[in-house]
Amino acid sequence: MLSIVTINFNNAVGLKKTIDSLQSLRNSGFQWVFIDGGSTDSSLELANSFASKGDRVVSEADSGIYNAMNKGISHANGDQILFLNSGDELHAAIGSCQEMGLKDGSDLHLFGFQIRGRTRLPRSNAWRIWSMPTSHQAIIYSAKLLQKNPYDESYRYAADFEHYLRINKSQLRIAKSMKPLIVNEPYGSDQNLSVVLDEYRRALIENGYPRLWAQFVFWLKSRYLRIALGL
Repeated sequence: MLSIVTINFNNAVGLKKTIDSLQSLRNSGFQWVFIDGGSTDSSLELANSFASKGDRVVSEADSGIYNAMNKGISHANGDQILFLNSGDELHAAIGSCQEMGLKDGSDLHLFGFQIRGRTRLPRSNAWRIWSMPTSHQAIIYSAKLLQKNPYDESYRYAADFEHYLRINKSQLRIAKSMKPLIVNEPYGSDQNLSVVLDEYRRALIENGYPRLWAQFVFWLKSRYLRIALGL
């Protein structure tokens, strides 16, 4: 069974988009785990109206998104886990869990994703020395893998990247689908870009990559993203 974990905080508008995209899967057998940071808008009402038997709805203060994601892992009953956060949507072409084509025994299943109307397909796993090979929300993880390797909550922005580097220290069974699984909520300029990239550099160093390479990635990504984001 697949567990879909949704992290949310005061984003009822985005949450409704996410829930609407999951309606087509409602009868195909998945567990929904909703982890909310104590929202004061209508998020909890929306979540409770969608949740069914076996789902989990948790609303309480947390220390950040990765703390919430670790909570989600602890509440997931499925063999595999997908993080689909409020504002992100399941792709319209996915009509059931079976259509995802998940393979038993895979540690990771990489899919493509859409953002701003453009489809991006998963890259080679070797791409991880620079960035994750696909969007974090376009990866379905083995629940056992996540339970054994939780996210490092000392990272504020790049714990998903650090986590991907760390789990790849072991031999992983990786499946890949050349089709989009999700539609990412568009993101724009990031005023915390330097902090994000510093965490990328730290993640590389802490996972055994040479400091010179980590510094080069920091330098190159800084220039590339400032151009791409128009900063």
